[in-house]
Amino acid sequence: MTVSHSHKIDALNRVLLPKELLRKLGWKRGDTLSLCYDEAAGDTLSLYLLAEYTAQKCFYCERVDIEITVNRKAVCAGCLEKALERL
Repeated sequence: MTVSHSHKIDALNRVLLPKELLRKLGWKRGDTLSLCYDEAAGDTLSLYLLAEYTAQKCFYCERVDIEITVNRKAVCAGCLEKALERL
């Protein structure tokens, strides 16, 4: 998926993220984002949803070593491995 929007930085140094994009990503107001700048990758700026990985427990067993998030549900490595074995 490639989405391109142009927005000016406002007086408080904020940039608007389009509602359609937030909906597509499943992000909502109040989520915490991580902003990463990579000069070596051609001045690339990336946003990552951080809220799902901080202080969250596995949806199935409540362990805190989160491996992946699926449909906004955190899953630890052990439960992920068990799920993949069933496929």
